[in-house]
Amino acid sequence: MKTSVLIDHEPVADGGFLVRALLRIEGDPPDDKNRIPLNLSLVLDRSGSMWGEKLVAARRAAAGLVKRLWPADTASVVAFDDDVTVVAAPATGDAQEGLADRIESIGPGGCTNLSGGWLRARELLAENTREGGVNRVILLTDGLANVGITDPGALVGLCRDSAAKGFSTTTIGFGEDYDEDLLKTMADAGGGGTYYIEEIDQAVGIFEEELEGLMSLAAQNVRVTVKPGEGSDSVNVLHEYPSHAEGETLTLEIGDLYGREPRKILMEFLLPPTDDDREIEVAQVGVVASVITPDGGVEIQTISLPLRLCPVAGGKVEPEVRKEILMVEAARLRTEALELRDAGDHQGASESLRAYADTIRHSDFDDQELRQEVSELEESAGLFEARSVSMKDIKYMKQRAYSSMRSRHQARKRIERED
Repeated sequence: MKTSVLIDHEPVADGGFLVRALLRIEGDPPDDKNRIPLNLSLVLDRSGSMWGEKLVAARRAAAGLVKRLWPADTASVVAFDDDVTVVAAPATGDAQEGLADRIESIGPGGCTNLSGGWLRARELLAENTREGGVNRVILLTDGLANVGITDPGALVGLCRDSAAKGFSTTTIGFGEDYDEDLLKTMADAGGGGTYYIEEIDQAVGIFEEELEGLMSLAAQNVRVTVKPGEGSDSVNVLHEYPSHAEGETLTLEIGDLYGREPRKILMEFLLPPTDDDREIEVAQVGVVASVITPDGGVEIQTISLPLRLCPVAGGKVEPEVRKEILMVEAARLRTEALELRDAGDHQGASESLRAYADTIRHSDFDDQELRQEVSELEESAGLFEARSVSMKDIKYMKQRAYSSMRSRHQARKRIERED
């Protein structure tokens, strides 16, 4: 595990400085020889609300995933509606001939016993626990639980308690009416990721992304602590991760670290005016993780990063920090625009997104990622202005904001809207 920090600062009106620090955490994935085999349990929602293309997409993606697993990987499959059915007990590839066909044969049913399906998958994982390895439930659903445990807080609590025992949860939502808030919080608590399947053709690609990430797993349970130094008045983390504070120390739960996807944490600190030209202690930052070793084992690694700065007149610009600020602010404004829409202010939502698209366009960056941001912000602004924001648009914007706020790779461009 490697870390690096870029520090950018600028003067503020009272003579102090606004300091921004961009922490980057990178992992070295194990090679194929030492990769830890996976222990996955796929949970397919076959309830009535999943009828049609949603269930077809879920089956296709799950079948494609099991075909891509290595022979040493363990998979189990659960399907649920009112009842919970074990389609495949935990076993490695050699013992699961025809599993993809069994998945493809899952048909629609009745109500949605989401908790029952998840709990059964969790039990199957426990039958084949890999200490220090990847033990994950992958839940495919629209999240419309109406049988069993239906309280969102209780469902999230199950995922949180399970993650503490080494069993993580990834959620994949289907359709225009899926409950993105429930699935996002379940994934957050469960230490996994959350995805949105907008169109049936995207399902296989999303599963490939999840599987490639698991195969390049470099560290688990990554945790970052931030304690303001003696020279700082305040700290603000611009990325959004599950967090809690103890005294002056803020702890961020970053989750898993993949070799193909570094994680970023953008922090702001306010330094008071000073006549002293000495180096200032901005903060103490710590990173702790369970790191996969070259021989396939796991060890706890701790990195301490004291952030110190000797401010210069006029400040100092770090381009990578400034770009990340633009990305995070775009994500925040997407969420704010949706809130304005909910309050009936479609024009305000449109103007906010269009103005920020102009801000990015007139920045000093000539960057493909930011050009895509400009294009999507302007497209969304047009939808708000025309009052033609669909449920698909809302789901997509929320997923886009989530990915940016978690410094997750946006693996796919959006499928073109149909007129």
